[in-house]
Amino acid sequence: MGATLEQLNQEMGQLRKTTSEVGLELRQILTEYFAVLARSVQRQVVMTSFHLCTEVYPEAFLERSVFERETLQKGIRQVSRDMTDALATALQNFQELELEGEANPILVLELWEELEDSVTDLFRDSSRRLNHLLQNAHVMKIKALDKLLDSADKATTTGRTITNPPHLLKALVDPEEDDDGLDPVVAIYLQLGDLEFTDPELMGWRQKLRPLLQKLSQVQQTYSQKQEEQLTAEAISAWKSTWIAEDLSLGGAGS
Repeated sequence: MGATLEQLNQEMGQLRKTTSEVGLELRQILTEYFAVLARSVQRQVVMTSFHLCTEVYPEAFLERSVFERETLQKGIRQVSRDMTDALATALQNFQELELEGEANPILVLELWEELEDSVTDLFRDSSRRLNHLLQNAHVMKIKALDKLLDSADKATTTGRTITNPPHLLKALVDPEEDDDGLDPVVAIYLQLGDLEFTDPELMGWRQKLRPLLQKLSQVQQTYSQKQEEQLTAEAISAWKSTWIAEDLSLGGAGS
């Protein structure tokens, strides 16, 4: 025998309370995580760009005038600032979510997934900006740069590791060139996983997030199941109420 509507409502209320508790703790840790992430992003954007200019393409960088180098560096710093601003904006929706008392686990989990997607998009867009800055400054010369980055996006979607060392994407040949006598090309490809792997403090906060996200996911699955049971119980109740009413009307008509 299935649970009654009253029992289901009580169980779902308890799940919403659990979601509120988990959500409040999750928001607190996310705030710390994103603060560390912003600092790590600023540092890594500069370090990766420095590495590319001084170790990967040093000759091309040295050929640039002082003004050109300064202009490139200003652009790199601007990308770094824009990323930290975007991270703060991305977190804002989660921070403004009402979590006191009871909260819908489905909504909270959806907001988390949107937050993750926005960070992934930010890293991809910022990688493109950095590469185009380097390309326009004639430090890097990759004819099929966008095609290379598109291929990287598809590869990461399938879970493949594509950066080695971290944040640097290497290709044996330019996708629009023959491979005869062509040196390998290297581009910047920022990835959150690389950032966490190279930053122990950031990884520490990620490890605190994981159990909360796992618990939230479990609550969401149970809540969705209870919603289905609730719909079934409501349909049964509606059927019975209609069926009984008709029986009574038929009984009255025959008397």
